Amino acid sequence: MYKKLSLSLLLLSSSWTSPLERAAQSQPLATIPNLTTVMQTERVEIHNDWNGYSDITPILRHYKLRIKQQKLVGHAHVAVGGYGAAGVHQQQTTSVKIPAAVTTKFLAALAKTPLQVGIYQPKIERTEDYPSIKIKLESDRQQVIFSSQSQASNYVPWKVTVTQANKTTAYISDSDLPAQALQILNPYIDRAGIDRIIQRRRQRNK
Repeated sequence: MYKKLSLSLLLLSSSWTSPLERAAQSQPLATIPNLTTVMQTERVEIHNDWNGYSDITPILRHYKLRIKQQKLVGHAHVAVGGYGAAGVHQQQTTSVKIPAAVTTKFLAALAKTPLQVGIYQPKIERTEDYPSIKIKLESDRQQVIFSSQSQASNYVPWKVTVTQANKTTAYISDSDLPAQALQILNPYIDRAGIDRIIQRRRQRNK
């Protein structure tokens, strides 16, 4: 009799859940947004910066672009060596025009970036090497920002923040697709003359 009673109590206790547990179980799982909506992006802002041990630190590459006739157009502002005594540096601003096919490929790469719920922790493995990357995509309905300060290959992991209806949620991604998207644009945005102003900065330091 005691064995039967003990078994009944065990089954009853194992099936019982507290009010807090029942409330937690009733909560929906976090919904991962569908990034295909970035294909409707209207404005793009890119910051591709680096700071660390160098005779020309920091290197700043800022691009402010908009979609016009399916092309990315706008301006690039590039500066090197903005620190130090009197803040001596070299800089220039140039126009940027990116073909429609390249623009579509860039946005498509970002749209395929897989997301997961988690806390962003960049991989920092050494000193005097500090990348800072941000890709901001905006439309009237949504803002998506890919950013990273990681020293790992292709800046993995990435932090991805999505703002919709005045609500911002942060995710992480272990994918290198955001870095690949930047590489797609490199032949066009690097025409801003980064190599020339780096050379001028180094000549000035001599």
